[in-house]
Amino acid sequence: MKKRLVGNWNGGRLRWATFFCALTAAATATSATWADGGDEQRWLRTPKSPIVERIKETRESVVSIQGEKQCEVGKRANAQYDVYNGMGTGVVVDERGYILTNYHVVKGLLKLEVVAADGERYRDVELIRNDVATDLAILKIKPKTPMKKIRMGRSELVDLAEDVWAIGNPYGYGGSVTKGIVSALGRPLEVSDALSYESVIQTDAAVNPGNSGGPLINADGEMIGLNAAVREEAENIAFAIPIDVVAAVAERMIRQSVAKMTHHGLKFRVVDAASPEYPVDGNGEDCLVVDSVEPKSPAAQAGIEPGDVLMSSNGFEVRSSLDFTCSLIGMDLTDVAELRFQRGGETKETVVAFSDLAIERGETFAARKPRRSATSSAFVSERYAEAATSDAVAEAIDENLDAADFDGSETAPTPSSFEGTKRAAQVWRVLGVEVETTSPEEYRERYPKLQAVSIGDFNFAPNGGVTVTRAVKNGLLTGGDARVQEGDLIFGFGVGDAKEGQLSVASLDNLYYIAQKKDEFARIDGGKARVYLIRGDRAYFLEIDLNR
Repeated sequence: MKKRLVGNWNGGRLRWATFFCALTAAATATSATWADGGDEQRWLRTPKSPIVERIKETRESVVSIQGEKQCEVGKRANAQYDVYNGMGTGVVVDERGYILTNYHVVKGLLKLEVVAADGERYRDVELIRNDVATDLAILKIKPKTPMKKIRMGRSELVDLAEDVWAIGNPYGYGGSVTKGIVSALGRPLEVSDALSYESVIQTDAAVNPGNSGGPLINADGEMIGLNAAVREEAENIAFAIPIDVVAAVAERMIRQSVAKMTHHGLKFRVVDAASPEYPVDGNGEDCLVVDSVEPKSPAAQAGIEPGDVLMSSNGFEVRSSLDFTCSLIGMDLTDVAELRFQRGGETKETVVAFSDLAIERGETFAARKPRRSATSSAFVSERYAEAATSDAVAEAIDENLDAADFDGSETAPTPSSFEGTKRAAQVWRVLGVEVETTSPEEYRERYPKLQAVSIGDFNFAPNGGVTVTRAVKNGLLTGGDARVQEGDLIFGFGVGDAKEGQLSVASLDNLYYIAQKKDEFARIDGGKARVYLIRGDRAYFLEIDLNR
C-alpha cells in the first residue's frame, strides 16, 4: 500500500475536473429559507454553527510554507537538475515565531518562506531542530507582533467518527479548510522504508499536496493531529500524527535547542475539566498539574509540590508541558523563572533558579524576578536586563576571578582571555578546553553544506557552536582516547542511546552545564559519552569516558 507525503513537490498541476465539481456542488447548496411575514415574505438565514468562529480563530495560528527544491532528473550518468516550487503548512506553537511542521516539507530546500495568516511574508526562516524518526521540525521566524499559538487537544479524547477539519495550504491555496470525520484510530502506518508510525489518525477530510504540517482540528477548534500523508491511489484516505506524539516531540526539540539550560525537575500531567480527578484549584479548563518533583531539583528548592496546579510561567499561560517549556525559551543558567500556581484554593508565586550562578552573590530571588522585555515577548532577568550577551552576564556575576579556581598543572588563562568568568575556569579545569562562541550566522556562512548533520542514529540542525581556541592534554574532552583539537567546532554532546540524551552545544554556558553535570552524566551508560564536532568540512563524533 503506497502513501505519499503531502508537501507537494510536483509542480502543482490542477485537477480541473475535481475543481469544477466542487464549484457545482457549492452552487446548489443553501443555508437559508423563505418565511411568511404577513403580506410579504422574508429571507431568513440559518444561524452559523459555533465551529465557524472557532475555525476562524484557529486559522490565525496556521502558516503557509513555500520554497524551492532542486531535484535530479534523468539517469545519474546524464543527470540534470530542475528546480520545483513546493509548499506545505505549519502551526504556531509559541507567540515569538516558533512554528511546527513536517520535516519533509523543509528538507533540502534552497529557499524558504513563511506566510503568516495575516499575509505577512517572512524570508528569514531558521530551522531550529528536526526529528527524522517522526518527520517533525521546528522553524523560527521573527514576527513583527506576537503570533497566536494554536490550541492543542489530547489524543485520549479523540473519538471514532467525530467531526474534524483540516486547515492547510493545498496546492498553494493558503488557509483552506476541509471537513471530514475520524475514520479510524490507532492505525499503524508505513510511509516509507525509513518512516513509519505505530499509531495514527485516519480521516476522510480532503488532504492534498501542501497540507503537510497543517492541523487536524476538532469541533472545539483544538488541534488533535498534524496532517502528514495520504493514500496515493485512493481518495479521502489521509493520515495525521496524533497530538500527544506531536506535542511530546515538539517539547523535546525546543527543550534541547532553545531551552536546554533550564533543568527544573518537574513532571506534569494534564487533567481534563470533565474528569472526576479535576482539582479544586482548576480554573474550569484543562489544567496542568505537577505530577512529581525531582528531589533537590531547582523546582523542589523553590517549594513546588506534587498536586500544585501551574497557571503561568514567566507571564505565559500554560496548559501543557509544551507551553511550559516554551515559556523558558532563551533562558540560561543565570536566570530564574517566575511561576504562578494554585494550591489549596490559594494562588501562590515562586521563582525557580536554574543554577547557583543566579544566586552565588547572595542576592535574593525577589531581586531577580524575570520581566517581559519591552521589545519582545522574551523574559530576561531584571538584574541582567542590560547584558547584551551571555558572556557579559557571566562577567557581571564573576567580576573577580580567583587564580585558585584553575588547575595548577596548566598555566591559568588570563582574565582577559576568559572575560573573568568562573564558568570558563570550570570548563577549562574539567573539560580541558578554551572556546569562543560561533554564532548561528557565522556557522551558516562557514558551513553552508552542514546545516543538517546525520551522525549514527541521530540528526542535528546545528544552531552555531563553540570553536576550540586552546586545549590542554589531560582534559575530559582532550585526554585518553578523546582528541578534541584546537580549531574544532563543537555543536553537540550525548549520553546514552536515547534522543533525549543528545544535547546541542551553542555557547560557553552549554559546556559549563556539561561540566557541572559530569558526575550525573557519568552514571548513564557506564559513563560513555559522545562529543559531536566539525573538523575541516566534515562532521564527526568522539567517544569519551566520563569516569576516566
